[in-house]
Amino acid sequence: MSSESDNDKEREAAKAHAAQRTIEVLKQKVFDLYNKGSNSILHRQLESARRREENTRQKRELVEMRAAELKRYSETLEAEVAQRTEAVKTILDNVTFGFLVINRELTVQPECTKSCHRLFGADKVEGENLCQLLGMNERARLTFGLSADQVFEDVLPEEASLAQMARKFPTQDGRVLRIDASAVRSKQGDVTGLLLTISDMTALEAATKESNNNRTLVNILRQKEAFRVYLVDARHLIDSARRAVGANDQAGARRALHTLKGNSASYGLDTLVETIHHVEEDLTVKATQVDDVEHALRTFIESNKRVLEIEFEEVEQREGFAVTHEQMAQLKALIASIQDARAAELNRWTAEVLRKPAGLVLGPVEDFSQKLATRLGKDVSFQLVGADTTVDVETVRPVFQVISHLLRNAIDHGLEAPVERKGKPATGKLELELSETANAYVVRCSDDGRGIDPHLVGKRALELGFVSAQALSQMDERKKLDVIFIDGLSTATITTSISGRGVGMSAVRAAVQKVGGAIDVRSAVGSGTTFTITIPKSRENGTAPSNMAVS
Repeated sequence: MSSESDNDKEREAAKAHAAQRTIEVLKQKVFDLYNKGSNSILHRQLESARRREENTRQKRELVEMRAAELKRYSETLEAEVAQRTEAVKTILDNVTFGFLVINRELTVQPECTKSCHRLFGADKVEGENLCQLLGMNERARLTFGLSADQVFEDVLPEEASLAQMARKFPTQDGRVLRIDASAVRSKQGDVTGLLLTISDMTALEAATKESNNNRTLVNILRQKEAFRVYLVDARHLIDSARRAVGANDQAGARRALHTLKGNSASYGLDTLVETIHHVEEDLTVKATQVDDVEHALRTFIESNKRVLEIEFEEVEQREGFAVTHEQMAQLKALIASIQDARAAELNRWTAEVLRKPAGLVLGPVEDFSQKLATRLGKDVSFQLVGADTTVDVETVRPVFQVISHLLRNAIDHGLEAPVERKGKPATGKLELELSETANAYVVRCSDDGRGIDPHLVGKRALELGFVSAQALSQMDERKKLDVIFIDGLSTATITTSISGRGVGMSAVRAAVQKVGGAIDVRSAVGSGTTFTITIPKSRENGTAPSNMAVS
């Protein structure tokens, strides 16, 4: 027992000794940690922690400093934005031009300039339909809507589509607004709206009209006698249109007015031309509309009579010629009743008295042709041959009245634009030749344009129901060319103020028939067209007109 007890004591003593040694070792290690200075592990760890804390503090201070700078910058930027916004708002609120955006439904979008309210004369603009703001009629709404749709469809080049949109709009209070459009596109490139710039063109329009009127007056004064002839013709055409309306002859009324429009354009009578153009747009020509046409012409003469020295009611009396046309008609009737040899001599004398240079009777056809060519973007060399040929005014009047239709047809449909005249000079040639034979006057109008395709004319006549398929199949090329004289037939797909109504050529045929003359058409595709009109002198010779063919 005592031996086991001794062993236990020895084991306990050994454990105590081992524990004591462990404590000594740990003490020594602790002493080593502190006693080695900056090289000690603890010191290095503490130093590392201190540096991390310092870096954190510096970063925090930097972040706080940058946050303060950002706040100051943001406040400065907000102030600048507010200042610029106010400046832009001031500009937009005071600019005389109007700026707004419309969508595909032609609805004005929010945020338009204040000037829009003044320009449209409306308290509310945003959310309103543009056509209603402009007071458009149904035809104008349809035309504007179609042109806007074309831009939104984005099939054609943007510039081409925008060029088709109307730009001038008369308001109900007598002002004229100009609207220029540009496409607004999304990031994907789709057209999402139209940005419109609106300006009041009333003063400029008035100044332009005054300038044009002065230019017109100067041109008229240079050819005053020719203008007198035009006025006589104009009164006759207005009377013809009025009689045709009374007889329910709409085709005849349209021919007379269309001829008057062409002749008036030769002298730059824009208001009269515009008045007739509006009449032509209606399905039916009314007597009141013919009165409006006469009023437009009468107003021009009366407002400028001090310059022109012409009275509308006395226009039938020519300068240096105190005998009226009614008196000359009575003289002719008296001569016709004489049965002896003196009758022929008196007839010749009367005819000579009434003869005037053809160029004088025609008027400013060269100016008309050049202005029309410029308007259509074409280079045209016009030549008038035989202007000095003297003609009996009453004999040639019906045909000379419609010469403008031949010229317009040649320039608009016959002669190509410079880029289209492949293999030919860029400048197209148009010649009007006047001559006479012993028994007739001859008018020849020729161009070196694209020519008339008889098959195309026949196809168009078939489509419009003017000829049957059977009748068309029996026509040769000459007969197909004659189809162009059918009233209402036009190969143009678009009707404009220049042409496209199918009235002009039928008016030419009617005039030729009226004088008992003949018209011949020769055309070669790609080379040009020639119209030759023969006007018999039988009237001035005191005989009845012969039956000459119109082909």
